[in-house]
Amino acid sequence: METVYYIAWWNLENLLDVEDAPRPEWRTRKIGRYLQGWNEQVLDRKISNLASVLAEMNNGTGPDIAGVCEVENERLLSLLTEKLAPTGRTYAYVHHASFDKRGIDIAFLYDKDLFNVPQDLIFTVRLHKRSATRDLLQAEFHTRRGNSLIIIANHWPSRTGGQYESEPFRIMAAETLSYWLYQIAEKRGNDQPVLVMGDFNDEPFNRSITDYALSTANIRQIRNAKKDHNGIFTPYLLNLLWNEMADGKGTLLYQGKWSLLDQIMVNRAIVLNKGFTVLSAGVYDHPDLISNRHAPMAFGAPGKTTKDKNGNPKEILGRYWPKGYSDHLPVVVLLKEN
Repeated sequence: METVYYIAWWNLENLLDVEDAPRPEWRTRKIGRYLQGWNEQVLDRKISNLASVLAEMNNGTGPDIAGVCEVENERLLSLLTEKLAPTGRTYAYVHHASFDKRGIDIAFLYDKDLFNVPQDLIFTVRLHKRSATRDLLQAEFHTRRGNSLIIIANHWPSRTGGQYESEPFRIMAAETLSYWLYQIAEKRGNDQPVLVMGDFNDEPFNRSITDYALSTANIRQIRNAKKDHNGIFTPYLLNLLWNEMADGKGTLLYQGKWSLLDQIMVNRAIVLNKGFTVLSAGVYDHPDLISNRHAPMAFGAPGKTTKDKNGNPKEILGRYWPKGYSDHLPVVVLLKEN
């Protein structure tokens, strides 16, 4: 019987702890008004909504692995895994506290009955752009059959200040990612399967992705990659979401236009079916996640909206919508274990 793994990535849109949670003063100042009104009731609603989507994935059984970003701390990951208990799975998580100014971190949720994740094989790197910014998070997942799958989760610097003005920071992240891929091949060999996922804040055709992360839609280019003097193939990545972009799909709607900022890529080993084979990949655009304005159903925050005559935050789509989820759509991939 084939073993197929359902792997997802999702930007959870500012999954923050409650307003009076312990956090550094500098972080409280940076998050600012967004925290106003974030109480346990609002937090529980947000987490319940997110968990309901994750639980619906994979034909109602939940993902085998989910990479997530914009999570403030480990407590929230624990609450999220508790909400996933109805799936019947035993989820664990991998988390690293970053020095991002807003404290929004990357993490993995995974079914620990399917995978072993050695703690000594978890790596992070702190990226700098005059001050600390978002990290890359790498973990190694060992299957029951003994196969190894390395996954690198990314949340690259945002476009704040302008797409082109901020582009050098994403190029830094891309160069770091490509260096990691080369190092993995040096230490593990060219046949080590690696999957890359994340919110790259750039699209598949942008320079950071194509010229520096070496991501492409050209399978022939990857198959025909050349070895260098160390016997390592050029660390090309196959971007699995190009077809979705060609079909006009995206994960974030900005100024009425879809952008495919969340992507999944695989290295040459997986392209050559070493250990794993890609069966399919795409945007998880379930109708419940999209509003009648054809935009992702963002949750927002009480601090982003005005108050009614009773002093309660108004429920406004795009600012504070308790029936919402995230301003990003998830992306998913099915991997068959060979």
